[in-house]
Amino acid sequence: MSAIDTPPGLGLAVLLPHGTFAARRGPRRLAEIGLRVTVALGAVAIGLAVRRPEAQQASMCFVLALTMIALGCLGVAVRRAQVTIASDGVSWGWGRWTVRMDRDRIVKVELFDDAIALRPRRGSTWFLSRRDWDRFETMRRTASSVGLPSVEHARRAPLAARLQSYGRVLDALVVFAMATGLLITIIAAGL
Repeated sequence: MSAIDTPPGLGLAVLLPHGTFAARRGPRRLAEIGLRVTVALGAVAIGLAVRRPEAQQASMCFVLALTMIALGCLGVAVRRAQVTIASDGVSWGWGRWTVRMDRDRIVKVELFDDAIALRPRRGSTWFLSRRDWDRFETMRRTASSVGLPSVEHARRAPLAARLQSYGRVLDALVVFAMATGLLITIIAAGL
């Protein structure tokens, strides 16, 4: 059997990592706390709403509690994703469930002081922000050392790039889910 006979995905043609990076510890912890709080408050709200299904707001409390739990799950899922930077491309995701930008798709990797922009031939630019990723300086060095076509800029990323990083929006969404979960629990308790 030769390498050509090996089916795809069995290990010979996978992304060879030069660096794997995780979300920063603080935002990861916020997402985990958010999930615990939304699940606990959601369970209480659902329990209270189910006791009085005929109440006018019972169905609203039930649906909104499930929505807040889903937002808590989203926060944890995104914060547990990892970025892998290698000579043959960049991937974002969880283990084998990743989204990948192959080297031949990457036109340019722009290295800013606070972000990395991966510009593809077609499609959307990926922005990796300092505020979202742990060991960001190592991430920058890895992106420039693996042989991807990179350009260094001694300045901050443009405003458009900073707006596309998801960190602050995701953290605000998690805090919103916890606050809304508390409000829904209070409403459900008054049914």
